[in-house]
Amino acid sequence: MSMFPLWWLVCALIIVTLKVEREDGWNSNHPHNSVNSYYRGRYARQYNTRWRTYTEKTLAAARTLIDGAALQRVLEQHQRPPRMLDVACGTGILIQQMLQQMPNMEAYGIDASADMLTQASESLQDHPQVHLELVDLNAGGLAHSASTLPVFDLITCTNVLHDIADPRTFFAQLRTLLAPGGQLIIEDFAPRQPILLWAVFERLLQWIETAPVHALTVDEAHALCESAGLRVTAQNTFAINWFWHGWVLRAI
Repeated sequence: MSMFPLWWLVCALIIVTLKVEREDGWNSNHPHNSVNSYYRGRYARQYNTRWRTYTEKTLAAARTLIDGAALQRVLEQHQRPPRMLDVACGTGILIQQMLQQMPNMEAYGIDASADMLTQASESLQDHPQVHLELVDLNAGGLAHSASTLPVFDLITCTNVLHDIADPRTFFAQLRTLLAPGGQLIIEDFAPRQPILLWAVFERLLQWIETAPVHALTVDEAHALCESAGLRVTAQNTFAINWFWHGWVLRAI
């Protein structure tokens, strides 16, 4: 099968799946029918199962760029546990993984889906140092929460940048939440070639999700970091599977 028919077959399968899910469980009149409209109800409850392999690979890629030694030094230098903010934390998987490595870490998670946060709360209920908050990143929620949040030694943002309507402002807001010496880990899926077909695919996703969907390249994310006053210290690209590819970077 040549590349073009294969592309269209994959696009059709994904779009049909999303279309069925929308008709079955989405509410287009919901006041926040962007990211959180997809991740609610039984789809939120099934998220970890349906996206297990994808999540395992993308979060593993993100963890490889986290500077654990720098986090350990926070306790020595500042006499407090390191603080982590997981932006679009979903069901809290990455927070769980980080707490396994650093049980004394103080962790915050924000997400636009109440149903995903409910699952995160249940899985993290034995960790009183975890704080979860409902925040709509595309409705000024991060800017509003910044006034009440502390600064963080680690900020992670995985599998969500493609849904952010204003990435430049988003990066600038993340920078204000970084503590001196803190690190920002950004990970997302990457656009694929041929770019024309990928653009059509994104337009279809936007129609289905009724939300902005635009995958950035690692170079575009690198440039956004620099425009926000951040310095990129490491970046990688990787294959999630034969269709989805991803990238991850660390900035300080």
